[in-house]
Amino acid sequence: MGLNNALASIALGTSGIKRSRQLQIALLFAVFEAIMPLFGILLGNEVARLIGNHARYIGVGLLGVVGIYFFLKAADTESEEVAQAGGLPGFKVIVLAIALSLDNLTVGFGLGMLNVPLTVAAIAFGCISLAMTYIGLEIGRFLGARISVSADKLSGIVLIAVAGMMLILH
Repeated sequence: MGLNNALASIALGTSGIKRSRQLQIALLFAVFEAIMPLFGILLGNEVARLIGNHARYIGVGLLGVVGIYFFLKAADTESEEVAQAGGLPGFKVIVLAIALSLDNLTVGFGLGMLNVPLTVAAIAFGCISLAMTYIGLEIGRFLGARISVSADKLSGIVLIAVAGMMLILH
């Protein structure tokens, strides 16, 4: 469940973000991972039939687009500002969190049919995501300090690879 977050977080961690920012990102990912299944549970069977089969592909597409953007973006003033701030711009991280959590929407549809308590589902998804994301960020920090490829290009490659794996393995 949290493996996608861990893999994508490795890409984010390579950019050398501060540990305080890592915790913020891990919490953001955890919130989205906890909320998406709840939306799925609450939306019910009707929406599940409309969105359910497509949520995974939308998430993979968004993840791929973010990866391509990271890979292709030029070294501009935004990159310098990001490096000085010690983190990634919030919008990109939010889009990434949404893309990674969309497949949990369909999990929520299934949980809704099984009458799983909302609180239990949210806590389980959030805690697992928090741990896996933070582990991925730390691995990325370690790799980023030892690999001479640009952080944006490395992040893009990893995110594109994660999108490909999500498409193949699901």
